[in-house]
Amino acid sequence: MEAADQEPDLAVLLTALARFRRRITLDGQPSDRTLAKAAGVSPTTVGAWLRGARFPQQIDPLIRIVDAVREHARRTTHAWAGEPAGLWDKRCWRDAHIAEARRRAGETSRAVRAADARTVLESGRPGTPLDQVTDPFVLEVHRPITVDGATVGVLPSYVRRVHDERLGQVVDRVLGGTSAMAVLVAGSSAGKTRACWEALGPLRAAGGWRLWHPFDPTRREAALQELDRVGPRTVLWLNETQEYVGEGGERVAAKLRALLTDRARAPVLVLGTLWRKHHADLTRSSGSQVAQLLDDVVIEVPEEFTGAALEAMRRAAQADARLAEAVEHAVDGKINQYLAGGPELLKRLETAEPAAKAVIWAAMDLRRLGHGTTIPLALLKTAAPAYLTDTEWDEAGEDWLEQALAYTAEPCKGARGPLTRVRPRRSQGRAAAAVDPDGEPVYRLADYLDQHGRVTRADQIPPVGLWTAAAAHAHPTDQSVLGDAAWARGLCREAARLHKQAVRQGNVVAAGTLVRRLHELDPADRRPARWVVAHACLDDPFHVGNLLAGLHRAGAHDQIAMLLARYPVSGVSLDRPADLGALLDGLHKVGAHEQFTALAERAAAHAPLDPLGVGVLLDSLREAGAHDQIAALLARDPAAHIPLGTHYSALSLLRLLPSLRKAGAHDQFTALAQRAAAHTAFDDAPLSVGRLLMDSLHAAEAHAQIAAVLARHPASHLPLDNRHSALTVARLLNSLHEVGAHTQIAALLAHDPAGRVPLDNTADVRALLDALRKVGAHEQFTALARRAAAHAPLDDPYTVGTLLRTLSTLEARDHVAVLLARDPAGRVPLDNAAGLGALLFDLYCLDDAHDQIATLLARDPAANTTLDPRVPDAPYLLMFGLSLVRAHDQITALAERLPAAGLFEAFMQIDGHKERFRFGREPDGSAADRWGWEDLE
Repeated sequence: MEAADQEPDLAVLLTALARFRRRITLDGQPSDRTLAKAAGVSPTTVGAWLRGARFPQQIDPLIRIVDAVREHARRTTHAWAGEPAGLWDKRCWRDAHIAEARRRAGETSRAVRAADARTVLESGRPGTPLDQVTDPFVLEVHRPITVDGATVGVLPSYVRRVHDERLGQVVDRVLGGTSAMAVLVAGSSAGKTRACWEALGPLRAAGGWRLWHPFDPTRREAALQELDRVGPRTVLWLNETQEYVGEGGERVAAKLRALLTDRARAPVLVLGTLWRKHHADLTRSSGSQVAQLLDDVVIEVPEEFTGAALEAMRRAAQADARLAEAVEHAVDGKINQYLAGGPELLKRLETAEPAAKAVIWAAMDLRRLGHGTTIPLALLKTAAPAYLTDTEWDEAGEDWLEQALAYTAEPCKGARGPLTRVRPRRSQGRAAAAVDPDGEPVYRLADYLDQHGRVTRADQIPPVGLWTAAAAHAHPTDQSVLGDAAWARGLCREAARLHKQAVRQGNVVAAGTLVRRLHELDPADRRPARWVVAHACLDDPFHVGNLLAGLHRAGAHDQIAMLLARYPVSGVSLDRPADLGALLDGLHKVGAHEQFTALAERAAAHAPLDPLGVGVLLDSLREAGAHDQIAALLARDPAAHIPLGTHYSALSLLRLLPSLRKAGAHDQFTALAQRAAAHTAFDDAPLSVGRLLMDSLHAAEAHAQIAAVLARHPASHLPLDNRHSALTVARLLNSLHEVGAHTQIAALLAHDPAGRVPLDNTADVRALLDALRKVGAHEQFTALARRAAAHAPLDDPYTVGTLLRTLSTLEARDHVAVLLARDPAGRVPLDNAAGLGALLFDLYCLDDAHDQIATLLARDPAANTTLDPRVPDAPYLLMFGLSLVRAHDQITALAERLPAAGLFEAFMQIDGHKERFRFGREPDGSAADRWGWEDLE
């Protein structure tokens, strides 16, 4: 029987671990004493656990022992083809621990063991009783400034504003038994986390609630390990939400969405915070798990106190000296920022001695380039000298680092200093990590300076010394991210060094990147592929699949054979079927037929039947022609396992239905389509209705199911007063038009969407204009065009341009004139390079927009636009727009900005650059000399 069929057995895992340890301890390591140090227990306890003589009351110390054994095995390149599935899977160990606790709790004849086991079961639920959570600073609420006469450590009086009312409504829903999520969005130190802290009051009063703040070993890892164990009446505290669901955070987002729709675990409250930039980055791809998670849960927090809120703050300041100082001295009503020490932090940076300033600059650059929130001391110590001139370095004393850190740690009017050591704290009975893996202290940059550095240092490439220091002292995950940042800036040699070091320390993500990039640099050199295969930590099926594909592209056939020998597929965990799809794709590409078949058979028979995973598996099996495995997977009837009636399930259908149709599973497609047509929750997921009709049912010519959807009158369920209304109506109109549902179209238009939808999102309004034109609703088109021209926000140059084009194409000239009279070229923000290029194109196509073109060029978009490496095509679009209007000087200025902005690939497309900068560039902008594998040590 496969492991996926039964609960994991703790005794089996302990026995397997002990046997494996005996195989690798030829040199006596890791000893019981070494493992005890890693776990924070005594050597005697380690021995008792591994013999099964004592039951571990907590699982985390045992998992640290597992990690230590595995790391030793990796360093000594030991592998064991006979190891049971799940030996290195933390989730499997946790499940086994809980299963054993349940078994012991049921043994009433042994009261002591049962009591201990019941304690384990209770402690196995993540979180701490809310009435024990009394320190707001542990939850990362900013420490306020101190003023003579104010009590240190006590939060200032709180003034509620509109966002607090909205957050209170979310809490009320949760107290009513419904799970909910709220993410507060604003700049640094605007009061997001404090608002979340204040919102806990009603839950404390209700009693019986827990709070869980996942952060150890990392925020994302903690969430992935424990989210499935979250029970009812739990607050998930996801401060710095981007740390959980940022790049690579799709799995966390999927688990959160599943939790929020699981009625058996309700009520749960998820509280998060984001900077505006992070929110924009996370929601850029509208179809991602992260974007869907954040849909309709955002609460904007104003940066300033104005009007009635400012008057209330002034009244509160009469009894609090800290508030009084903030009200008196804060600029533009930014009182919370002042309370958090923002202005004082900037003053501290400006007046710092060179060594202290260098340490802060190094931390700023590391953070903006992608390093995690905690920075090892050794990294700061090694990187900071690169920011000093020769004279400054000569004048620095032997104790320069101690003096610099003392300066950066000094509080700013009581708020946390610019760069401070992370103090150890206790969570759930043990000390949380406040050191790096080598035991070095770690430091954290103040959020306010972090945000400041991302703006003021965005056009600078850090010195080589920072990259060299990172290769020596950063965590492997950070090394991989920093390697990508170096490559994006043309520092190709430094990037390769970082990726090589990351692979050496166990980061498999960097392995495929290193092979791919060095093969492009020198296709004949097999040394990178050979080294990567020998050193890569092969613990993630998704990235192993990518590595196989990279080796295949490089023609590294011998290395493929070596990799397959190191990676027996019999031990691959089946927990994440979507990741298995990537591994199966890789095995198929390299012709590893036996391994492909063995894994495909296991996955088809035992992988979890989540909709996304099944869809990916079906697609991978179909691409490989694995008909027997497709049949085995379909025999488990995955279509019947999708719960319907929630927003998440409606979106899941969009992934699975096409896969079933392409795999030829006509009966299951029909059955699932019928269920979807009858039960999809229109109220909860109006945006999905059109996609269900268009992308799935219409594409499959499922006429009966389309009729069933239409019979439920989806048009009557659409809200016309929320921020998605325009896009929702546009999507459904297009879908109804495609399926010829003229009666439904008429019913929808009878609600007058053109006159009722909000104009908050110009792109959605433009989409609705197109849809109204397509269905022939000329009166409503004219009405909406009139509203949009006069009142649509001018906050996005791309959508303003497309709106101009739409109105012009449809001969709504009067409306074009109205929109131009509002001076969009002078009012649109300059933070969207692609949008500015599109707006220049659209203005160029109009006959009477020369003044607007001149206005926009006078604002110098090439010098002032934001260049985002996540949008690599944006510079091309802006250059194209500038070339149309013959702004050649601006094109040259824009090109010079590209490398520092992380857009080296765009820089390389300019004539002459591809050959000149083949081996990258130096931080000073000169072309790098030829280098190769031998230069990476």
